[in-house]
Amino acid sequence: MKKFLFALLLATVTGAAFAQSGKTEVLWLGQAAFRITTPGGKVIMIDPWMRTNPKTPAQFKELHSVGKVDLILVTHAHFDHFADAPDLAKMHDAPVHTASGLGNTVVTLDILPAKLAPRFGKGGTIMPFGPQGVKITATHAEHASELV
Repeated sequence: MKKFLFALLLATVTGAAFAQSGKTEVLWLGQAAFRITTPGGKVIMIDPWMRTNPKTPAQFKELHSVGKVDLILVTHAHFDHFADAPDLAKMHDAPVHTASGLGNTVVTLDILPAKLAPRFGKGGTIMPFGPQGVKITATHAEHASELV
């Protein structure tokens, strides 16, 4: 189900991007971590876990090496999908869109300020870069997601 969620997110991002001007760059960074750069130059990170991920290419083990980040998507709270999201968010003042329960938890635990943890629930669609940019829709997925 997790693969379906990512496929839907990627299809949504790339579909809108191709309509804009042509090219979208997708860079796999190990496990479920991806950096997507839109034709307009916006950078979206999905499930960022790079620093201690054995599959991340060596040149991307340092968070600054991915360049600027405009938006972060986290599919669920497991370490291998969430580990580097808070630090990337703070480094780039980039919002982390995730399940609303996880967003509430990271604010309550003072991991992220509320402005970097906007609510985003299944069935919801966001257009984080305006009406001409990408559309991202959260879908239902059967997977545990507790942050402990």
